[in-house]
Amino acid sequence: MIALSIVNVKEFMNTLLIGDAFDSFYVGESEITTFTQFKVGGRLKEEYYTSDELEALEGRTHCLWSEVKPLAFQLIKGKKPPVRFKIIFELSKKNRAWLIDHNHIQIAESDIGGLYLNVKYENQQVRCISGVSFNSFIPDKTLGQLWDQTVIQFLKQKNIEFEHDY
Repeated sequence: MIALSIVNVKEFMNTLLIGDAFDSFYVGESEITTFTQFKVGGRLKEEYYTSDELEALEGRTHCLWSEVKPLAFQLIKGKKPPVRFKIIFELSKKNRAWLIDHNHIQIAESDIGGLYLNVKYENQQVRCISGVSFNSFIPDKTLGQLWDQTVIQFLKQKNIEFEHDY
């Protein structure tokens, strides 16, 4: 796990809410506090979809940020900044499998709960915190270290300036 502070909050907010940098991440959950608190759970509700629509989702169980982003933008835009927000992004299973295979990590897919990027805004500061969850005890920290490196590489590729929190 690493904690990073975003250097330019305004640029980050544009990247998050207007750009497409985070669009392919699943949303685990999000919480935005402006004049009241708004919560969006990221898990898709199968009963909402027709059988054809479910098939088109190809087994996806969570919303994509691209689907939630317009709602978040409407809640956050304006002259006053939000009091706070928290978004828990999750790497898709397809991208997670690629990352593990590409880096020859010897962990069973069934042992992994998820690879997460928590984005928190409060007091006009943004922090990004990486995290890995497992479904069983895994003493090997290789996947966590790889995910930390991947998050840093992702932010650099998206030209998001950050500083390490120690």
